[in-house]
Amino acid sequence: MIINKNINLCFVLSLLIFIVSCTGNIKNSPNPGPSGMLSDGHLEKGQRLVNWESTPQVVGQGNGLQLMLKTSEGMNFVYAGHKGKGGQDLFYLSSHNVGDTFSKPYPINKVPGEVSAHGENGPLLRKGPGIEMYAFWQGGKDLKFARSMNFGRSFTPAVIVNDAEAKGYHSFQTMEVGPDGTIYFAWLDGRDRETNPPGTGSLYIAKSVDQGKTFGKNIKVSGAICPCCRPAIAFDDSGKVFISWRHVYEGDNRVVVVSTSEDKGDTWSDKVRVTKEGWKINGCAHSGPTMSTVNGKLFVAWYSGANNRSSLRGAISSDGGKNFEYLGEIQGEVLDANHPDIQVIGDDAWVIFQGREPSVDNGWGNIRPWLMKISGMGKPSQPEMLPSLGDSVSYPLLFAGSGGRVYATWTELAEGGQKAVLCRGRLTKS
Repeated sequence: MIINKNINLCFVLSLLIFIVSCTGNIKNSPNPGPSGMLSDGHLEKGQRLVNWESTPQVVGQGNGLQLMLKTSEGMNFVYAGHKGKGGQDLFYLSSHNVGDTFSKPYPINKVPGEVSAHGENGPLLRKGPGIEMYAFWQGGKDLKFARSMNFGRSFTPAVIVNDAEAKGYHSFQTMEVGPDGTIYFAWLDGRDRETNPPGTGSLYIAKSVDQGKTFGKNIKVSGAICPCCRPAIAFDDSGKVFISWRHVYEGDNRVVVVSTSEDKGDTWSDKVRVTKEGWKINGCAHSGPTMSTVNGKLFVAWYSGANNRSSLRGAISSDGGKNFEYLGEIQGEVLDANHPDIQVIGDDAWVIFQGREPSVDNGWGNIRPWLMKISGMGKPSQPEMLPSLGDSVSYPLLFAGSGGRVYATWTELAEGGQKAVLCRGRLTKS
């Protein structure tokens, strides 16, 4: 009996010591805030930004997958793929059950094999103010546009957006639809070779104010452009249009800049650097900036290899693109971070990008997709990795749905070829 009492006493004392130690740990840890957030703004351990499906969907064999969502959450896709032998075609398909199944794809382009889609020179799909869907791609040496006015059952024959008489290359295009329905096109152009510094191009835009029926004449925004870094377009609520690109200054100093138009793209302000120092390199990064406005603030993110570091940089403007606050590196510990894409979700700028996990194979594991968000105060969250099919990914994009749903697309590089991949997720409860 005495032995049993001693054993029980030891057990009670051990339990008390354990409880006290746990209480001390709780007092010394950060206080949990609302929605699983700690008081320092970081997520609690195990709390994620998005709950993703465990296995993403293969939408098609190809690259450059673009998603356009309807209010009903109907999904519309385009991607570049090979139909048999020869060049690429631009395929359209849809899903009416949020990505559980997909329709049979059909080519939008009427000239077989004309599509050029590589790196950031990929196709685009955007929504008009009504039922319109707009597709934009490089076909041969020209930039081509087609639209669907019947819910994707067919697309009109393509029209050329760049001036027909303009010589040189026209590529690395982008397209966005403004709040008033104006369609803006921007691209890198080689027609000014004689006046531009060697190894650089020009930035041109065009626009349509009648839902793609007609197009205005091409407008030059700037010369001395890094020739393979896709530009970005954004808008604010006041009607301003912003355009961003990687400019080449003296000494091969390549700096991301922003210009503003207050007359729907007819004229543009002097370019403004988003950071004082650029990336001095005699070559093109093949990686352009991404840009969006959130609650009156203009967010810009881009890739840089300056100072022997592969990193993503960020900047915010609170005065309509006149001045920028440099945020520094935003990719956390992710290695080889590149090709960011900004989307607005709620009151934050969310950034998806590609990179390697530092703990896998000494930082040389497969490239994976990552997601983070930047608060309105410019504070980035810790990046979190998305599920993938296991092969290296490239050029991820983010799309905001309704009802708390979000979607990511990317190209996954497998031994059997390129796969156009869709991953579906839901925002964690707030």
